[in-house]
Amino acid sequence: MVFRGLGCWVVLGLYFAGSAMAGELAGIAGEWRTVRHGADVAISDCGDGTPCGFLLSVSADMTGGETKDARNKNPELRDRPLIGVPILWGFSESEQGWRQGQLYNPDTGQTFRSSLELLSPDQLKVKGCLGPFCRQQIWTRLRSLSTEEQPDQTDE
Repeated sequence: MVFRGLGCWVVLGLYFAGSAMAGELAGIAGEWRTVRHGADVAISDCGDGTPCGFLLSVSADMTGGETKDARNKNPELRDRPLIGVPILWGFSESEQGWRQGQLYNPDTGQTFRSSLELLSPDQLKVKGCLGPFCRQQIWTRLRSLSTEEQPDQTDE
């Protein structure tokens, strides 16, 4: 009898842990504006419950009018359009958000170790590291859900 009760708690715990993981991804999913590079990034599910980010737009001032991924370290990828380039992938969930991911900077063609942490519904801390050196930015959500778009939580 004790084991059956314990099994029920284990199953419930796994269910709620999975719900929390899905909620974390849902919290960062959306469109974000970077600080330094004037770029907009769409973050969504990679298909495995982890976040992926793709370049939506970038300031012409930052690209010098370049529309291709010309600085990519891989010569085979230098002709692909900048818009749609994957810039975030490979993350694992942690207590502080998402860790052990990759961040690609098309401006330099470099890929960095990365972490993501949702600070508020409209602020995402993005950290990139190359060797022991790290930098972080606070990205801002492009569009918050308006009152009309938020799920109705009233009983009908």
